[in-house]
Amino acid sequence: MAIQISGAIFLHIPKTGGTWIKHYFSDNNMIVREISYEHANGEIIRDQIDPTEDLIFCFVRHPLTWYLSYWQMRQNQGQSDREGGWIDTIIDLPFQSFIKSVIQEKPGYLSNFFNSYVSRCRAIGKQENLREDLNHILSLLHIPYDRQSLFTRSLVNTAPSNEKYSYNLALELMKSEEEIIRRFNYLYIPLEVLDV
Repeated sequence: MAIQISGAIFLHIPKTGGTWIKHYFSDNNMIVREISYEHANGEIIRDQIDPTEDLIFCFVRHPLTWYLSYWQMRQNQGQSDREGGWIDTIIDLPFQSFIKSVIQEKPGYLSNFFNSYVSRCRAIGKQENLREDLNHILSLLHIPYDRQSLFTRSLVNTAPSNEKYSYNLALELMKSEEEIIRRFNYLYIPLEVLDV
């Protein structure tokens, strides 16, 4: 669900560090209220709240690590835990086949998915800089928060994977997701996702 804190509303895009952020807000008694369901996007939130001057923010993630993390998470869950979106109809494929299906059947899938969140946001952090970007957003709000806890708390909800991209498949996926690659300056391939 979207989470309202003093002066801001956080939209949780799956697999971008949102569970960690929600735990941080909860553990530090910062939550004013929860809005809608867990991964409600900006359009849904707009319809459920009055016009607001609150800073609406979210976090994004490099497409190569997002797809790998999402695929691994779904492999670790049972069928009943799946939300039922298009991507979950191909999630049981082996990783390489899953990525090829995304590229062939729904090029730009993640770009469109992210856009349903970021279109309403005035601040966008990156999962790769989770602590630093959240610290920056909270400092802009001029609200009290536990900075030390922000930088020392352990990550949660991680899904390690042995799966890797071939170099060519990584390039194909990045081309397919060119919109967010360029928009969020993800003009690199994280080496940890490559089969080298």
